Amino acid sequence: MDAIKDGPGSVLEFYDVLADSYHLIGANWDEMVRNQGQILDKLIRGILPLDSIRILDCSCGIGTQAIGLALQGHEVRATDLSPKAIARAELEAARLGASVSFGVADFRRLENIAGRYDVVISCDNSLPHLLTEDDLLLALESIRSKSKAEGMVLFSIRDYDKILETKPTGMLPRTFEDKGGKRIYFQTWDWSDKSPVYKVNLYILCPGWKTKNFVTTYRAWRRDEISVLMVGAGFDQVRWLFPQETGYYQPVVIARLGNTG
Repeated sequence: MDAIKDGPGSVLEFYDVLADSYHLIGANWDEMVRNQGQILDKLIRGILPLDSIRILDCSCGIGTQAIGLALQGHEVRATDLSPKAIARAELEAARLGASVSFGVADFRRLENIAGRYDVVISCDNSLPHLLTEDDLLLALESIRSKSKAEGMVLFSIRDYDKILETKPTGMLPRTFEDKGGKRIYFQTWDWSDKSPVYKVNLYILCPGWKTKNFVTTYRAWRRDEISVLMVGAGFDQVRWLFPQETGYYQPVVIARLGNTG
């Protein structure tokens, strides 16, 4: 069984179920879209000073980064494993006036996505849903196949080097308020005894204190583990950047396509 796509508790089920509520995990999703688009645009243009940049967001969710980058003037193709997330992303792009081409695809198997791109991104800690070296390498090789020879990749991933020092049991509650009322968002993390894998229960307490619960699993990949696999997949100039340098909310790893392709 493929834990990414098959059965209860799969990553596909997690994002299908979360799609309608994803915007509730932050204070203002529209503002998040614009801010992240601006930050990523600056990072990308600092490395690729091109007039026209084609971007593939291969784990776009409901479109947070894809829409933000389209609003910055980029040509964006966006895919995700979850059909329900893609359907929501299409609605949000239309609402925000962004031109994005959407499709459903597993980022381990991007062969049906036409063309190659100047930039391929995967943000919001998506790659750590892959729990084995074989699966992560498969995804990186698939992403590489969609990258132009002179192009780059950009991934955002939690700071697992720091997290593994203490293995926290979750994320503290955060309270948000908008025209729909107050809501509380938090996570609990249950760590495996035998591996750096943890089960996440994501909770959103909505007005009337109705609780929404979403469950998924991540692997806490260390930066050097990811870097080694990226080089093995054919990338070079692998470099990690941190929030204090970029303004982005997670550590970012960037790389260029090596000379083997």
